[in-house]
Parts: sequence; C-alpha cells; structure tokens
Amino acid sequence: MALTQALLMILALGASPAPPPPGGDYIKVEIRGTLRAGMMAIGGETTGTVITARGATWELDLKGVAQGRQKAESLDGRPVIVKGSLEIRPGVERRERAIVTVTSLEAAAATP
Repeated sequence: MALTQALLMILALGASPAPPPPGGDYIKVEIRGTLRAGMMAIGGETTGTVITARGATWELDLKGVAQGRQKAESLDGRPVIVKGSLEIRPGVERRERAIVTVTSLEAAAATP
C-alpha cells in the first residue's frame, strides 16, 4: 500500500490530528475491522496479525498489549477495535509496510 493511500484511509476513518509529542511526529489511529491472526508472508515479512477495514489492510504489532498474540488468536475472524499509532516501515518484498503499534485491542459489538 502506498504511503498516500494509507494516509487517505486514516483520514477517511476519522483519525484526528494530535499535537506532536516531544521528539517527533506520530499518527494515532482507531480502526474497526476484521482481525486475522496467524498470517504468513514470503521471507517472514509480516507481524502475523492484520486488520482489514474499508478495503485496506494494516499489520498489527501487538508487543504493547498484554498477551497480545493470544488475544488476537482468540479474536481471529471477528470484528475488533484497534487503537494505536501508525508507522510506515520499509520492507524487503514490499516497498512499504503500514504497521499499527497497538495500545488497545478489543472485540467490537456486532452491527445489526
């Protein structure tokens, strides 16, 4: 996904601008979408967990969530709400990787 597309998706999802923290810029996001755990990629170039919403997919870095991998596995295939900060990291197989460093991962209420 190109950087421009990732930023446009964030704006479409209602990410609000926040003042930059001391020492650098950041992008805070909240995504409601379908979680997929146990993903694999060529050369291992994946965090193993992704969320898809409105046709876009982001990788999730769950290191900041207590028992994040186990929680993601229990929510696999279900709608979730993820909060965190977005980074665009360089990749090997893919030029850019959109990765959300997760601070909150919760099951989302079912929509009627």
